[in-house]
Amino acid sequence: MAWIQDLSPFDYLGIEGAHSLRAVAWLEREQPFPVGEVPPPVYTRLKELLRDSWEPFAFMGVHDCSLCRFEPEAAGNRNLFVPGEDAIYVCPELITHYINAHGYCPPDVFCDAILRCPNTRTMDYKRQLLASGGRVLLQMRRPGRTEDST
Repeated sequence: MAWIQDLSPFDYLGIEGAHSLRAVAWLEREQPFPVGEVPPPVYTRLKELLRDSWEPFAFMGVHDCSLCRFEPEAAGNRNLFVPGEDAIYVCPELITHYINAHGYCPPDVFCDAILRCPNTRTMDYKRQLLASGGRVLLQMRRPGRTEDST
């Protein structure tokens, strides 16, 4: 995993035109991050959404928490795509560990989006993703796939 400052463009995927994707909670040990109180409903909703998160592709490998002092107490490889007003926030599943164990406080705009986010397997969720700029996720191609492939 790589450090990305909160709300920066999420260009980690190398998707052309993915300006609607914004990074949240891509933390690493040597980089500063905001700390503070997170409302309990935000934390609870994050856990609910992560139980069955929808991803347009799979990330390979597992990321251990680099913030833990001696040895990682959490690891993950899934991500959550959260539709917002005019962006889609992309966070790693370790966000709940970062909040609970390390005091991380995500941006308010992300917390608001979490509280409004429908369950990830519903049509309402998919509609909100598209309305927030998610069409770029539909343009992703599988490796080895060409225009003429069926």
